[in-house]
Amino acid sequence: GGAIGYSRTRAWIPANDSHGDLALGPVHTYGLAFRVGDAFAEWFAVGFQVQIYSGKSDTAKISAFDLLLDATFYPWRGLGLRPSVGLGFGYARGEHEWEMGGGGPGCLAVGVLYEFRVTRLFSIAPIVQASWIAGEEFDSLFLFVGIELAKWFGTATG
Repeated sequence: GGAIGYSRTRAWIPANDSHGDLALGPVHTYGLAFRVGDAFAEWFAVGFQVQIYSGKSDTAKISAFDLLLDATFYPWRGLGLRPSVGLGFGYARGEHEWEMGGGGPGCLAVGVLYEFRVTRLFSIAPIVQASWIAGEEFDSLFLFVGIELAKWFGTATG
């Protein structure tokens, strides 16, 4: 499946030789997510998720990419809770030509969605997700609101 939507972004860059501590945002960004996984029960699925964010304001440009291992729990029919953990990368460029990027030791994300089944194997879900990328020299927070489309495939076991 995949999701597309709008996000608000904030980023923090620590001081170095070319600038002091910088806080960017909020910046309007767009977000894309792609998921591949498997359902192990009607209430539990595990998969990989790739998130891509990009946006700019008058003074800054922010982009991010992360690869997550996530689990989705369905505590109530249609309602999904999705904690995720993975690797992240962030990049920022500012008005005064400073640039900063940092591969991250990690990324955490938490999402809430509600699936509407269009057919037995296809669902549409509004999703709200918060993602935090902790980079070596770049930290960022993305608050994402979007629509997820999921195509399920039938297997021999169901």
